[in-house]
Amino acid sequence: MDFLQAAAIALISGGLVSLIEFLIRRSDEKQDKNSEVLKAIQSLADKITGIENRMDKENADEARRNILSFDDELRRGVPHSEESFNQVLQDVKFYRHYCRTHTDYENDKATSAINHIRETYQAVKNENKFI
Repeated sequence: MDFLQAAAIALISGGLVSLIEFLIRRSDEKQDKNSEVLKAIQSLADKITGIENRMDKENADEARRNILSFDDELRRGVPHSEESFNQVLQDVKFYRHYCRTHTDYENDKATSAINHIRETYQAVKNENKFI
């Protein structure tokens, strides 16, 4: 091998090593950027989960208010349509499911109201006295 061939091989291999080093650095930079993006996505997902949890709790609170208000009306003798009963029974279903799946939620606040609504619904349905 003559000097020019040896120099060419050295230049090519040195360039190849430089190229490999460059690609490794570039890969590390991309991993850092990917890591930052993944952290940002996870942070956003955590915030969305927090918002969903708060909205579910607010919906359970609203369902409980609807249940208690409807029960108060029944106790005062206010008649209701079957559709109104069906709506409040949907609220009961949602509220009870939320209570079962969130054991830290205060869930004994509407028990007697729920029982009274169900009993009244059956009585009104049996007597066909919906408005």
